[in-house]
Amino acid sequence: MADQPKANDSPVHTGSVAMCNVCRGTDLTEFVDYRRFRRVASDCRPWPAGGHVQVCQHCGCVLKLTDATFLADIAKIYSSYEIYHQSNGMEQAVFEQASGTGASRSNRMLTELQARHPLPTSGRMLDIGCGNGVMLRAFNKISPQWKLAGAELNERYRPIVEAIPMVERLYSCPPPEIPGQFNIITMVHSLEHIIGPIDFLKTVRGRLAPGGLLMVQVPNLPANPFEIVVADHTSHFTLSSLRGLIEQAGYEILHISDAWVHKELSVIAHVTDRQAAPVAAAPAEVEKSTRIVRENLRWLGETVAAAKATMRQGKAGLFGTSIAATWLAAELEGLGDFFVDEDPSRPGKPFMMRQILAPAQVPQGSRVFVGLPPKVANAICRRLTRRGVEYVAPPSLD
Repeated sequence: MADQPKANDSPVHTGSVAMCNVCRGTDLTEFVDYRRFRRVASDCRPWPAGGHVQVCQHCGCVLKLTDATFLADIAKIYSSYEIYHQSNGMEQAVFEQASGTGASRSNRMLTELQARHPLPTSGRMLDIGCGNGVMLRAFNKISPQWKLAGAELNERYRPIVEAIPMVERLYSCPPPEIPGQFNIITMVHSLEHIIGPIDFLKTVRGRLAPGGLLMVQVPNLPANPFEIVVADHTSHFTLSSLRGLIEQAGYEILHISDAWVHKELSVIAHVTDRQAAPVAAAPAEVEKSTRIVRENLRWLGETVAAAKATMRQGKAGLFGTSIAATWLAAELEGLGDFFVDEDPSRPGKPFMMRQILAPAQVPQGSRVFVGLPPKVANAICRRLTRRGVEYVAPPSLD
């Protein structure tokens, strides 16, 4: 693969016979340069190049073509899915970049929920896409009298989830088959995996008790170019496209934000009888989505080239051990000596045949390439660069 794929050098193809995952429109624009890049599974494993990224010209959503190859890919990914394997199952921390203060994503979300909708003493909560139960565990700590349930594709994590206090059961059936109703349903990094997300959210409505809340969090594509190379993410959201999807599914949005967790979009909504207009984006929104994809692909190519140049200058490593660093390490094809991670659960462990170091362990004379969106990367570089250790930011995204 060339050091710097140039997304603007190749044409896009329109009028595909494929169907939009969100609105079922058939006028799709494909970005062929996406196929030059390797991909990464959402549990942070390198994945081969392939797949098709498109923008729907009707609803403006960015999506993957869910053809037979895509379905085979996600079946293979999910058959051996191992969440948070870099930290032995502990939830990934999210950091306030100026200070370096870390907290779990679940705690950050529940803090925001409590600030807007203080939870009663008791109730019933369901976490769809619960994984190994990190959200359920966090919820139990702040509301220990609530009854809890989880839902997943399979029963792999059943013993772990059902060992959490107040968890009734882990369900591996569709939402309509889960008994009873819930006062809160959470979907944290699960909606982007679902083929037909509007129809899925409609089935979830019947599981919400009167006055119940739906809380959703998905990756924010404009803020995170690496989101587009996640192989098993079916849809990629902007604030506008996420809002339209949730409203079309029959919910009223109470709060929507791109600030609760950096690089994430968060929503709190409840069921409404108000009829939503069919999902349709203004031409300016479609153009915005198209521009975001084109610019992100260009930037990813430039970032690979910059990282390779850094690795060739001497002893060097990559910052992070999650989606971005996993993808970038694969693109570097063996270049680089170590990883650096501020999450205290990760240093000391091997990852992709390299050692994970804490910032204080980075040897003198080293460079650390921070392969993250520039705003985040620049803050990390300012905070962690010290005498004898240089942290290197990627190119500008502008």
